[in-house]
Amino acid sequence: MKKLIISFLFILFFSGSAFAKTIECAIVADTHLKPSKSADTFTESEKNLIFTIDSINRNKNINFVVFLGDNIDKSTMDSLESFMNIVKNLKVPYYLVFGNHDSYAAGGIAKEDYSEYVHSINRRQDKEETSFYFKAGPGAYGLILDGSSYVVPGKHGRYVPEMVSEVDKFLRFKKRSIVFFFQHFPLIAPTDNVSHETLDLDNFNNMLKKHNNVVFIASGHYHHEKITLDERGIYHISASALGSRSASSGSGKYQVVKIDYDKKFLSAPKNIKVEITDVKI
Repeated sequence: MKKLIISFLFILFFSGSAFAKTIECAIVADTHLKPSKSADTFTESEKNLIFTIDSINRNKNINFVVFLGDNIDKSTMDSLESFMNIVKNLKVPYYLVFGNHDSYAAGGIAKEDYSEYVHSINRRQDKEETSFYFKAGPGAYGLILDGSSYVVPGKHGRYVPEMVSEVDKFLRFKKRSIVFFFQHFPLIAPTDNVSHETLDLDNFNNMLKKHNNVVFIASGHYHHEKITLDERGIYHISASALGSRSASSGSGKYQVVKIDYDKKFLSAPKNIKVEITDVKI
């Protein structure tokens, strides 16, 4: 009987190890790219982004990249074209979140035009929906969530009830998978700034209480770096703003999120480990 138990534990240990997985993603927030007026020069924000793409490409462990909104400083096609001409050089899949600077119908790029242009260069970006999901790894999904206004730019984000309802359905459908949220407007503010607060969060938070498969929520907007672990065990990652730093090698910063998990035992939180690292460019 003792030999039988030892054999069972041996098999359990090694079968569990066979299911162990690691996902690494880079998150880049608030690039606020301003395009150059000359083909022979780059703006500071363009240099920042070029250094970042080069840094990410040199890291062979990164599986995908998410830009957390305010990718461009002004909602113009010149800005978007410059941004996409740089990020298209990434060697891994990448996705764009909508921020309040990126797209708005009144005097800027309409969301449908923004999405269509990005999709024409990056087929992984949804052509029509500004909120969508993607496969992040074995038993893992990423959710791109758009809380920005359609008509006019505004510093207050809001996740409408229809979106929250769809997220609720998705989390129930993928209850045996782990899920990562990527959004511009945070659920937990990293610092006191009433002008940047996300509105009407009760509905979103009440929905999250029904699920235990959300690992982290990455956001930008505040230009303030902070990590908060809430009572549900969800990591709220407020990323630093790439666009607020000078464009010289070694001065900029983005974050890499590493998730170690056991696909076979996802129901146990202790089998999921999150590590967030700053990467200077």
